[in-house]
Amino acid sequence: MNLEWIKEIDYRKHLTGDLAELEKIIGIDNLIKILEYFGKTAIYISEKPILEMKKEYIRKHYGKIGAKELARKLGISERLVYEIGNEKVTCEKGLFDGE
Repeated sequence: MNLEWIKEIDYRKHLTGDLAELEKIIGIDNLIKILEYFGKTAIYISEKPILEMKKEYIRKHYGKIGAKELARKLGISERLVYEIGNEKVTCEKGLFDGE
């Protein structure tokens, strides 16, 4: 379905709630792409992938960047930074335990 015609009208007066916010963030061209692809579909955006990416970022930078700075940058607690960072250390030690 081609929704390019939306740009020819005052579409903003019809956008409410999440659609209005989304249009402000990504613009009408990208909103149209989403509407064309996901029209009539309820979309839930899970934060689990973001948490997994935060964990990977911590594992990559743990010991190079302070826990406080990592926590601030990622919007999580220092305690969680330490827990994730220490998981990395424990896993690495476990690789060679059988030798």
